[in-house]
Amino acid sequence: QVSLSVFWFAFVADTCVVGFLFVSAFLLFHLQLLWRGQTTREWSTGRHGLYNLGWRRNVEELLGSRWYLTWLCPLVPSSLPGDGVTFQMRELPAHKPVNFF
Repeated sequence: QVSLSVFWFAFVADTCVVGFLFVSAFLLFHLQLLWRGQTTREWSTGRHGLYNLGWRRNVEELLGSRWYLTWLCPLVPSSLPGDGVTFQMRELPAHKPVNFF
């Protein structure tokens, strides 16, 4: 048998550990999406690579030209390359026309 205070401490500690693991997994998943230039919806529907400009340009699209400072402190002003409505897409290779006959 354990006292109520020991049980409460163990419960809070376990809850913190489980919460940390969930938040860490969530963070790593979204960092992976950032590096790929994807949204969660694009990932879940299987659309890959339309907006992938490389990891550095993907981060600049999200955090602006001073991304290295904005990452540390979100209050640092950092101009974004776009207007927030339209985004630059990577150039897809030209497809050859298919001749069925």
